[in-house]
Amino acid sequence: MTGPAHRVLFVDDDPQLLSGLSKALRKHRGRWAMVFAGSGEAALAEVRQAGFDVVVSDMRMPVMDGAALLGHVRDEDPTTIRMILSGFSDRTAIARALPVAHQFFNKPCDLSELTSAIDRACALRTVFAGEALRGVTERLGALPPAPDIYHDLSLQLERTELVSADIAAVIERDAALRARVLTAASSPQLGAAQPFQSIAEAAAHVGIEMVVGLALASHAFALTGDRRSQDIAIAELQQHSLEVARAARRLAASPEIAADAFVAGLVHDLGKLVIATAVPEAHAAIEGIRARGVGTPAAPPRSAIERGVLGTSHAEIGAYLLGCWGLPLPVLDAVAHHNDAAAAAPHSVLAALRAAHAALGLGHD
Repeated sequence: MTGPAHRVLFVDDDPQLLSGLSKALRKHRGRWAMVFAGSGEAALAEVRQAGFDVVVSDMRMPVMDGAALLGHVRDEDPTTIRMILSGFSDRTAIARALPVAHQFFNKPCDLSELTSAIDRACALRTVFAGEALRGVTERLGALPPAPDIYHDLSLQLERTELVSADIAAVIERDAALRARVLTAASSPQLGAAQPFQSIAEAAAHVGIEMVVGLALASHAFALTGDRRSQDIAIAELQQHSLEVARAARRLAASPEIAADAFVAGLVHDLGKLVIATAVPEAHAAIEGIRARGVGTPAAPPRSAIERGVLGTSHAEIGAYLLGCWGLPLPVLDAVAHHNDAAAAAPHSVLAALRAAHAALGLGHD
């Protein structure tokens, strides 16, 4: 008899809470093999004994807290989806957890919200485990970590009150990001009457969400280094991504979704760049098939062509890399499924991304 397809580890130093969680989640035993650990050390031992698809940890624990534990989990397998449960708002702790956690939940959390997130995470893990996907990403070699400046800016976004001087100080540390923020803010499309000279004024004009997204996009589009393919127009891809990001932010169902929707829009086509760079022969084959299908009523979508050539799609490849960088689960879910019309997306980042494509007349290519 086959057991549950996915393994989920819950970690908390409160035995009563763990016991209550175990009882509340008993009905999910058919879908998940659940393990409960009473400390960070015990949890790490479980991880090293047998991997997990999802790890859900309390933040405040003695000796090894949640941030430290999830850092070790990331080192063991960066594709494990990592979640933090926190009953306090210590900004120092949040800053430590941001680079290692895909999603945060406040304690006590809504159990249905947590189980839904775990189900989405398990679905992503199934995608990430595909041999075809791993074969493409391994061609890139060792991946650099997400830039520290992205996490520093994300921390600014978590603040109740945004301080433009603090945001500007972070941006000033990165010359390339500084230039991109000034250029974006000075764009007539964003209503600029004249070029900005002050980074604080520029950041205030475009919004912190755009600054965070630009930091990540700058890093992502530099991923190829000196291996950049001549067969893909980087500038056009970046412009397309920015247009989708702006539309997704505008069409999002709430301000909370809008921030993630903007980031998802900026990086949703990262996988196209990876395919062109890591497997140029496959990229050429894909583009050849697409060119022959132009104008024909039965022309297959890009994702179907990619699966036929590679066994995976640019959406899944992009989500995998972003997952390794620790981006939020809603962003990963949206990137992975933005070409999948069958995936449910009520009031989500994915819904905003699809709405953006529809508004811009882009379909799901």
